[in-house]
Amino acid sequence: MTKTRSLSTFLLCLLMLLQCYRTYAQETMLTGTVTDETGTGLTGATVAVKGGKQGTSTGAAGKFSFIVPAGVSTLLISYVGYETREVPVTGKELNIRLQPQNTLLNAVVVVGYGTQKRADLTGAIASARGEDIKSLPVTNVQEALQGRMAGVEVVKSSGAPDATASIIIRGVSSLNNAPPLYIVDGVRQSGDNINMQDIASVDVLKDASAAAIYGSAAAGGVIIITTKKGQGAKPTINFSARYGVTTPMTLDLLDRNDFVKLKRTLDPNYLSGVDVDTLPNTNWVKELYGHAKEDNYNLSVSGNTPGVNYYVSAFYNGQSGIYRNNSSYLSGARVNTDFKIGKYVKLGEQLYVWSRSTKPEIVTAINPPFRSIPIMPVYDTRDPKSPWGKSPIGFGGPNLVGQIETAHILNNKFNLQGNVFAEVQLPLYLSFRTTFGYTYYNENQSYFQDAYNFGQVATTINQLQKFNVNQPTIMSNYTLSFDHAFGKHALNAVIGYEQFKTTYNSQYATQTSVGGNSFSFIQTSASQATVNGSYDPNGLIKSTFARLNYNFNSRYYLSGTIRRDGNFTVFGTGNQYGTFPSGSAGWRISEEPFFRSLLPQVSQLKLRGSYGLLGNSNIGAYKFLSTYDQVNAQNFTPGGAPFIGVTPTFLSNPNVKWESVYEGNIGLDAELLDSKMFFTIEWYNKTTKNMLYGLPIPLSSGITTPFYTNIGSVRNRGLEIVLGYKDKVGDFHYSVSANGAFNNNKVLNLDNINNNPILDGNNNYGNASFGIMVNQPITITKAGLGFGQFYGYRVEGIYKTEDEISKHPQQEGNRARPGDLIFADVDGNGVINDKDRTVIGNPNPKFIYGANIRLDWKGFDLAMLFNGAAGVDIFNGVKAYASFPFADGNTTSKVFNASFLGSNQVTDQPRIDNNDPNGNYSRSSSYYVESGNYVKLKNLQLGYTFSDDLLRSVSIKTARIYVMANNLFTITKYSGIDPELSGTVTARGIDAVWQYPHARIYSVGLDLAF
Repeated sequence: MTKTRSLSTFLLCLLMLLQCYRTYAQETMLTGTVTDETGTGLTGATVAVKGGKQGTSTGAAGKFSFIVPAGVSTLLISYVGYETREVPVTGKELNIRLQPQNTLLNAVVVVGYGTQKRADLTGAIASARGEDIKSLPVTNVQEALQGRMAGVEVVKSSGAPDATASIIIRGVSSLNNAPPLYIVDGVRQSGDNINMQDIASVDVLKDASAAAIYGSAAAGGVIIITTKKGQGAKPTINFSARYGVTTPMTLDLLDRNDFVKLKRTLDPNYLSGVDVDTLPNTNWVKELYGHAKEDNYNLSVSGNTPGVNYYVSAFYNGQSGIYRNNSSYLSGARVNTDFKIGKYVKLGEQLYVWSRSTKPEIVTAINPPFRSIPIMPVYDTRDPKSPWGKSPIGFGGPNLVGQIETAHILNNKFNLQGNVFAEVQLPLYLSFRTTFGYTYYNENQSYFQDAYNFGQVATTINQLQKFNVNQPTIMSNYTLSFDHAFGKHALNAVIGYEQFKTTYNSQYATQTSVGGNSFSFIQTSASQATVNGSYDPNGLIKSTFARLNYNFNSRYYLSGTIRRDGNFTVFGTGNQYGTFPSGSAGWRISEEPFFRSLLPQVSQLKLRGSYGLLGNSNIGAYKFLSTYDQVNAQNFTPGGAPFIGVTPTFLSNPNVKWESVYEGNIGLDAELLDSKMFFTIEWYNKTTKNMLYGLPIPLSSGITTPFYTNIGSVRNRGLEIVLGYKDKVGDFHYSVSANGAFNNNKVLNLDNINNNPILDGNNNYGNASFGIMVNQPITITKAGLGFGQFYGYRVEGIYKTEDEISKHPQQEGNRARPGDLIFADVDGNGVINDKDRTVIGNPNPKFIYGANIRLDWKGFDLAMLFNGAAGVDIFNGVKAYASFPFADGNTTSKVFNASFLGSNQVTDQPRIDNNDPNGNYSRSSSYYVESGNYVKLKNLQLGYTFSDDLLRSVSIKTARIYVMANNLFTITKYSGIDPELSGTVTARGIDAVWQYPHARIYSVGLDLAF
């Protein structure tokens, strides 16, 4: 029986061996590579048999190999953050490229001192990928975010080559509104002059819960920028180039014939007997503005080995301005490296250096230049000593071209930011990280103004001005983190200490009657020089912080954060420290069993809420101390010794303290239809208390600097919505996303100034004493209203008859005439005076929005970015200059529509009078307030990516060419040039004549990877 059993066992083993051999004979060894959209290998991607259990993960550089059973025809390829692909098995080697997955909740975002999956977040955070912004013709991250995030208002109102954009997150929250805090690779620095090609991601912390880990610096929101790291075992070389042409958006002035026609209409004796055809016909707009260019080049090398991760890049961006003698050139380099030392230690550094050289517009870029006349020539060849055209009779203004060409100015900025870190993995799931950073910023400017003679405007004395500012900052940071999951519980905690030490040093020097005509101080017998400056080595901020995140079963979430900041130069004893706590909670409803059966088409649904406190210290140093200056020596007895006296220059306030921002937030995140559709809804309530503000002091006091104090509170309430959908039809892929934000801004009180209103804003000609509306405030800020409401007279129409005039209240000392504006008698006292000024418009938009459309088909891609605003008013200050002959200068053809000009009767435009006694053009009124609603195609980009088969033969991983247009068109009812305007907190939305013109950019570009 034993023999029989042994024989049976042998035969069974033999049959199994034969079966295994038969099976093995039909299996296939499959190898391949999985890469991202740029051709970089993805380590850790899953390669699995569709419908089976066989599979593997990719190793270094995205390589994989495994045995595929017989009959397998399809593989499933997946990687976190990328679209899952089904790939047919067509051979023994496969090269597979994945596209990024644009789902909202599966993405990983950077938070303060760490990262989290968006599905685990309990705060309000918006994100943008570097791939979406890398080709934009911008050099600051603010402008790159325009139209991409709900509640993030980005406005660029200048086309200057070095202009930055203003950014407001969830409304203007203070009279001394703090800008966002920028964190680049974990270290504070400026958001300007960053190479867009270096950016991997941008995460914006919008609510107090998300931002409280940064405490006093986070009142304006936090923008976290993460730069790229190396990927793939083999080095990857990326090169990109872009060239663009910039065109100005300007108004046209009257030419010679129309200018003389207007002048003779107003004064028949103007240039009596002069043949107009013999006069010059200068187009000053074309003399000052013209086409410009922009070119950009970027080169990077990156890679990843088991011990070293590296990314090295360099870039150059050159822009000539659309304004005469205006340009800016920026260059920079970055080095990011990580070194792994064993299993538990990692060392690394980030180094970024940039330099910008700019020729700024020394003469304000008035658009258009109303203080000019076409009958004045640019040059006068009859005077070799002063070749500039001279002022004709009746004109006392300058030669604008001469002003620019005789002013030589160069501004240089240099910034070096470097940090090194060490990270050690400790027992008990602990990790310790220390970071040391150093930032050095230097700016210097040389401005030489040569002597000139323009006729009525002339100077025989030249002048040289120079200044230099440098500011080094040393940062040290220490954090201890705990991260562990046990059973259904997950706990993440971090505690830390951070310190910033800053030194400020500046020198200013001026010398007149300089020898030569360069930037050298060459003294002559007539030279006079002044030198001053400042030095402060005491800038110091110390901070401690902690955060605790807990979740149960990836379903219920709790988070708490606290930070304590000490600012030792802004606030005095007793007010130096501020403590900023926050708490939040979240519930992933979609993880509940009852919900899965109820709505299976909704794959993700999360409800979250938060409340927190932030601080603001955005004022200059030492406002809590009195300062004094020496005054002229005086003798107090006849023939006595002179004494040098002192006088106060600043009134101190030892009680000035932190401004506090309290914010609550409720959010709902969802994905549905197999993650093809997603949406987020946020509601917030943000109240700022003890606003910091510099109160103006009467000039009679002899003190010109304001008195800083805490004066009141303001509230912002709003609703934000993000909605997106993506899908594909065959080879056609498309994605559409839109975002919108409603916000209501309201000043609750201005208690420390007895709720007195704050008047601000002007429509001068770049000079407080010269212009059409001199010494007239255009905005008002008071309790019950939003910041900076437009302020003036309400217009009820235009007088058509004397009978209408006799029935309406008139101004004191003036009786209107037909063709004049009708000003409302707001207080009903029967007289039009200052008491009739009232709120006439709101410059704060009620709704801002953006939309992104992306289409892909067989290598072609089309991307469109829209942005806009609604429920907003604009004060069209240019309208007065464009409809009325300004001073002794020019205007536009709109002037010919004025009532009773020439053969005109009453029109929709008031009459013209040299003295403007009714104030039609020289008084702030609702006649100049217009709707500022607009939708703008901010960026349009069409590209083509060449196929792999074509590129492989020339050893190129990827190649893409594209054409692009920026600021392409605007749909609006606004009659001005462009409704996209910024401004100060209490004086925004004023379209003044000194706005540097907006511009359009048409570009062509190339991206290569080797």
